[in-house]
Amino acid sequence: MHRLNLSLLLVLNGVTAGEVVYSPVGELLFAGAGVQPPVAGDYSPAPYSDEVAALVDLVTTQDVEDALDLVLSEATRFTPTGGCFDTGADLASSLRALGYEVEEDPFYTTLVFSDVDSTGDSLSAVGQAGLIYTSDDGGVTWLRRDDGSVPKHLYEVAYAADDPQKVSAAGSAGTFLQSSDGGVSWLVFELPGENGLTVTALERPSTDVIYIAGYTPDGMAALKSSDGGLSWDYMPQGFPAGAACFGMEFVDENTGWLCGGKISDPYQSYISRTTDGGDTWQLWSAVGPLVVNLSFAGALNGYAVGNDYETILRTTDGGGNWETVHSFNGPEYEYMGDIETLSPSHAVAVGYGGCVLETTDGGDTWGYLREPSTDTDEGHRTALVVIDSDSRFATGYGAFELTDDGGETWFNRIAELGLPPAVNVYASKPGVEGEAGPLLIAPYDCTSGDPWFDAPGADANGSGTAAALVAAVALGPLETERDLGFLFTATRYSGGNLGQSGGRRFLETHPDFACRAILDLEAVGYANDENLDLLLTGNVPGEDLTNAVYGYARDYVPELTLYRVTNGFNFGHDHGAFWDEGHLAVLIQEYYPEEDDQNYGIGTTQDTRDTLSIRQILLAAKLACAFAAAEALFADEISLEPRSPYVFPCPFRPGRGHETITFVGMPAGGLVRVYDATGSLVYEGTADEGPYVEDGVATWRHTWDVTNRGGEPLASGIYLYHAQGPGGDAVRKLAVIR
Repeated sequence: MHRLNLSLLLVLNGVTAGEVVYSPVGELLFAGAGVQPPVAGDYSPAPYSDEVAALVDLVTTQDVEDALDLVLSEATRFTPTGGCFDTGADLASSLRALGYEVEEDPFYTTLVFSDVDSTGDSLSAVGQAGLIYTSDDGGVTWLRRDDGSVPKHLYEVAYAADDPQKVSAAGSAGTFLQSSDGGVSWLVFELPGENGLTVTALERPSTDVIYIAGYTPDGMAALKSSDGGLSWDYMPQGFPAGAACFGMEFVDENTGWLCGGKISDPYQSYISRTTDGGDTWQLWSAVGPLVVNLSFAGALNGYAVGNDYETILRTTDGGGNWETVHSFNGPEYEYMGDIETLSPSHAVAVGYGGCVLETTDGGDTWGYLREPSTDTDEGHRTALVVIDSDSRFATGYGAFELTDDGGETWFNRIAELGLPPAVNVYASKPGVEGEAGPLLIAPYDCTSGDPWFDAPGADANGSGTAAALVAAVALGPLETERDLGFLFTATRYSGGNLGQSGGRRFLETHPDFACRAILDLEAVGYANDENLDLLLTGNVPGEDLTNAVYGYARDYVPELTLYRVTNGFNFGHDHGAFWDEGHLAVLIQEYYPEEDDQNYGIGTTQDTRDTLSIRQILLAAKLACAFAAAEALFADEISLEPRSPYVFPCPFRPGRGHETITFVGMPAGGLVRVYDATGSLVYEGTADEGPYVEDGVATWRHTWDVTNRGGEPLASGIYLYHAQGPGGDAVRKLAVIR
């Protein structure tokens, strides 16, 4: 049908960090957008510490490689895949083995179903990563129909008005699918444009006639097929240059409307109509929010919804003129996603925060069937269908819900689909003084050999996660005065505040959370050329923290080229969610100083393990260690030299290609013993591989094939290992999962 995927809208908005300029003292400054919230409490940076410097010096490239081995072990691009769930489980297990208290919080708001359509009791729903589900009982039960072979986002689905067996679906990169059996099986068809067309609107008023619209690298495009999708002709859709189409409605083969707008200052609203099958179009325009969807009851009476201010428009003359019949200037982004007409006087709209609005008097008044929620589980609704007089079905971000009482109560069935949830992994350990300390955040996104299909959620390539994990490993055995935390977030795959779903979920489940300072590590190591540095972004209330982290880089990682801005933006990453709640936080991400731009090439088909710069991630990891150690404050009795032994991979999973466990950081001939849960010795060995020299420190290793003393494979379970270190022994847990 005619649904707008919200992430596409945000991409088309062209939202950037703002213009970057140089201050008189040479540091980077943003022309930031919006007023930042106040930050409670005072902050002062930690003084220089020889102990912190010693810890940072112990971080090696092998630490980075080990972290990447864990982070990149799974195919985890989109959260519907099991890989993202398994990577979170691996992170949790590894952090527990390091001595942290670990919470795992599963949730579904990262799962996106962009569109749903119905014909009678038959429904089809499509979403990210090529998901296709169908229902034959009015949305009560659902079956998955895609086989995972089309790993593109699907944004639109539509039944043929004259044949419920004919269904079309379309989405990103020229993806167009057709079904002739009601959505049970699907075939791939070609669209013009050499995969450059992303479809944002789709209608099928008959078996033969199909309309689509969307955008290409060259701008907006609208196409028509008169032979069921075998061939296509471009239409002169009537929108001006620079405009985008987000929705479409056809009441028959010839009469239809396109809606959209232009991102400008101010925004422009556009709706065009045709009565001759797309040969000619009449355009209506106005200053106002982008028009994202529309619906008609016949050829004259229709409604449309906008992307802000909870805007709803009405026409009674077939779209020649439109008037705003509902809007308000609220404090947030009051996005409406879709609207359906049951009659000229009765319409229902869905949108932000799960809100549902209804009119029964022709649009003169609108009331909430469900008010918008601030609960992070209540994401945007982007699509709505009317099944019968009482039943509706809505989809969106974390939404797959049915109502059978006209919209008074809704039942979200997304957890019943059998798809793995996203999981936030929060690792913490208390300080000896019990004071609030630092928090390090990273979205656990990663790459693979086929990154369009197999790299993860928010396209951050796993480098920030690896850097944060290195810091967690380094700080794990050490006692600190303040509390220490690491938050590995599962986040939506793209788009502004949608990229903050992991952070917002954490704050929702930890309403009393307190910390001293936050470092958010996003993509920090994509090596597509030599012109890659890191950008430190803070906000005005947190300028002292921004300057402190900049100072930590100068003092502890002088070889790192780091730029900074002190009036940045809260868009797109988890730090923004914490800013909104008044926390002190800064963001680290890749930066190209010559282009004055971030790296928007990450998370693409060119972003693989081979393109990651180990050295760049190493420098980011050293900074993460410096931040965590300086802000957590070492206890007086701490000893850093030399580093304690550790193992990788942990957990050991032979089903994922693991063949051995390696004990690292031992002296020559150092003894390794492994015990089971009863305390019985199951294996012993000695460090016989080396020396490995990093930063002037020589250590040895031991590789174990994970068999017991009788040569039999070790059973699944939790084991305890005792490894001799050059300056002290390590006694820790390791996990075997077969």
